[in-house]
Amino acid sequence: MTALVRSALHDGVTTLTLDRAEALNALSPPLMVELAQALRAAVADERTRAIVLTGAGRAFSAGGDIGWFGDVLAGGGLHAQAEIGRYMEDVGNPLTQAIAECPVPVVAAVNGPCVGGAVGIALAADVVLAARSAYFLVPQVPQLGAVPDLGATWLLSRLLGRSRALGIALLGERIDAAQAEQWGLVWRCIADAELQAEAQALARRLGRASAAALRDTRRLIDAAPAHSLEQQLACERTAQRRHVAGPFFNDACARFLARAGSRH
Repeated sequence: MTALVRSALHDGVTTLTLDRAEALNALSPPLMVELAQALRAAVADERTRAIVLTGAGRAFSAGGDIGWFGDVLAGGGLHAQAEIGRYMEDVGNPLTQAIAECPVPVVAAVNGPCVGGAVGIALAADVVLAARSAYFLVPQVPQLGAVPDLGATWLLSRLLGRSRALGIALLGERIDAAQAEQWGLVWRCIADAELQAEAQALARRLGRASAAALRDTRRLIDAAPAHSLEQQLACERTAQRRHVAGPFFNDACARFLARAGSRH
């Protein structure tokens, strides 16, 4: 059977490419399972210092696989409830969480339309780059009478605030890459021809940083909205004490001091 996710390792960066270009990389259950497996394999490979997640062809992903939903609905309402609930609990939700909590940094290179559940998957990455031709669309409420899923409600509200998150979710309007950058939904909007090279370069930069410091910084930022300033300061202190005793910090300080000494 043809693989639905391609994995390639180069210079410390594992690139995971959704590879259902003929279906705009729609998120069928088999594709989601393969992506989760590829992510675990990349993390388990000690050569992987960072991960790039992107799509083949002209889309990042068209979101849920309508063909699969049609097959499920053919079995009746109760069957659809059970199957879709199981799919979310066993496959979709764990995948979003695995990306968000990945022990190595993840860069999403959104190369084209990013729709529905794919919005949650992309925004779960640590840094999101979007091709200028890309757009984000959350159509579940106005088009399907369903709710945004795979983490989109959590991520949109934290990235954009209540007003814009609700506007995106309730109106189902396209947010193009330039607007997404302006709003802070993505890190940067990139010319289409430069997207993949920029994503690789950014992933290599992240891969050279302290993996432990990156993980703790992600946790601190994610926890901040639920903390008072006093609580957050205490969390920063606890994390900082761990890192200043580590080899990365000590080696970096030694290099800095050596450079400073050479200038005197």
